[in-house]
Amino acid sequence: MTGPTRLSVAPTGSRSRVHHATGHLTVRVMDQDADGARVGLLATQALLLSGDDVRVEVDVAPGAWLDLVETTGTVAYEGEAPSSWTVDATVGDGAVLTWAGRPFVVSDQIATHRRTRVRLHGTGRALMQEKVVLGRAGQAGGDLTMSLEASDDTGPVQVEHLDLGQQARRMPGVLGNLRSMDTVTALGWTPEPAGEPEAGTTGPGETYFPLDRSGAVLRWMGVGRFRDQLCDATFAAWREEAMRDYRHRPTARHLAQAETGPGEGGPAPAALTAAAGCLPARTPCAP
Repeated sequence: MTGPTRLSVAPTGSRSRVHHATGHLTVRVMDQDADGARVGLLATQALLLSGDDVRVEVDVAPGAWLDLVETTGTVAYEGEAPSSWTVDATVGDGAVLTWAGRPFVVSDQIATHRRTRVRLHGTGRALMQEKVVLGRAGQAGGDLTMSLEASDDTGPVQVEHLDLGQQARRMPGVLGNLRSMDTVTALGWTPEPAGEPEAGTTGPGETYFPLDRSGAVLRWMGVGRFRDQLCDATFAAWREEAMRDYRHRPTARHLAQAETGPGEGGPAPAALTAAAGCLPARTPCAP
């Protein structure tokens, strides 16, 4: 049995500390500074096969940032045994987690479950995008259930369970003939969408709703592959908003070091100057 993929990031005086353990997925660091890292998630084997139980555990330490990018989509292949994909994330005070998901395709003749648990502490923020496609080419897709359980120090922020099984989604007011769903969820603050939700020819269009406290969700549903014009743009805009504080932090450290000199074991001013230029130059990947 394959163990969970574990990933943690913590800020340091010079270069963030990234620890990870490989499971069904492995980690590749794409960008890094003193406060956090941008990493890619890569499959170590074909996923999801019948019976697979993929688990990802993420820990973002207080004051750190972590930008997760899925490098490829995932197909839940047909089989007798159900498969599952579980994410368990903890975001510390003043930390930011952003996760750009790729399409999750549910084949015919499979039952699969996606579960996401997020725990925020203090002023921590999380931003996640999930893309779901029911069926490969020429298929209607098997049974899918999805759940999100998000909480902060006060209590639940968002609790959602979606039954997208074949029988349930044919019921009035569920999905009908729609096959694609794109969801962007912000937790820890309440941003506005990067445009006006508008119904289109590919489905009912996007729906934006703020959570009761400290959060917002933008969701699109359509008949085919992702043709919505708002979810990707909104995810990129919300990611920039969530990361805004970190874009100034290295520069502030550089100015402080220039006045007082580097501390014991701290980076030289030249290294801080390089770090200050690193984060603003980052270009978000298209989810």
